[in-house]
Amino acid sequence: MIGKKWEEALLDATERVRLRTSVLAQSGGRGRSVGRGASGDTTIFADKEAEDELLKVLERMEGVRVLSEEAGKVGNPGAPTLAVVDPLDGSSNFERGIPFYCTAVALIEGDSLRDISLAIVRDLVSGDVYVARRGRGARKNGKPIRTSKMSSPADAVVGVDLSRSSAHLVSGLSRLVSGVKRQVHMGANALELCFVGDGRIDAFVDARGKMRITDFAAAYLILTEAGGVITDVGGRSLNPEFDLEHRFSFVASANATLHKEILELMGASAAEEG
Repeated sequence: MIGKKWEEALLDATERVRLRTSVLAQSGGRGRSVGRGASGDTTIFADKEAEDELLKVLERMEGVRVLSEEAGKVGNPGAPTLAVVDPLDGSSNFERGIPFYCTAVALIEGDSLRDISLAIVRDLVSGDVYVARRGRGARKNGKPIRTSKMSSPADAVVGVDLSRSSAHLVSGLSRLVSGVKRQVHMGANALELCFVGDGRIDAFVDARGKMRITDFAAAYLILTEAGGVITDVGGRSLNPEFDLEHRFSFVASANATLHKEILELMGASAAEEG
């Protein structure tokens, strides 16, 4: 059973990550590469330092194995609880000095999204921390959060990740981009999903088929516990695999009414890409 002590330990660990990345951000070594992580992406020094801080705590937790974007699978494969970790989501932002990146941890007692028991996403710039426990709602800095009540795309602020998208996908999403009040993308998907959770933006779409579970798991619980809706681009339930090879797309919205409208604006072209 994942209890309060585990939450407190991970809150402390994510705060240590914030302090460590703050020091690194001021040191002039933002973009130093140390190789490639288990996901295949380039690992910068800050990625590794952030991961080390989290692993120090997670490896002391009894019955926990880890799936991390940098180290891959760590610990006893038979351990009943899986920690899905993105030590530094938004590392490209960090590398370029753009102040928008976070660390994310989800603890899962099973093999599907519905089995996520505890999720923490910490904004490593502001220090804001989002926490959710299954069936108990979501909080930001200890206070309950809820998604917005926005129902019309024409009045909505919607995140759309078009990074390295095909021309076909960009064309397929043109009705969505032109049909919302404002389209944004800040470069750290886990944190942007939390922004949907606390009503700062109204929806977030990633139809590229490139999302990894490490960037997604913690924010998924936070958003759904805050009242949001997340499906694949065809409106179906998501069931991604817990490994670094599987990639997927998603649509996340503040409520079911807005979600339906966004899916209609996306149309068949985007659904085919995802």
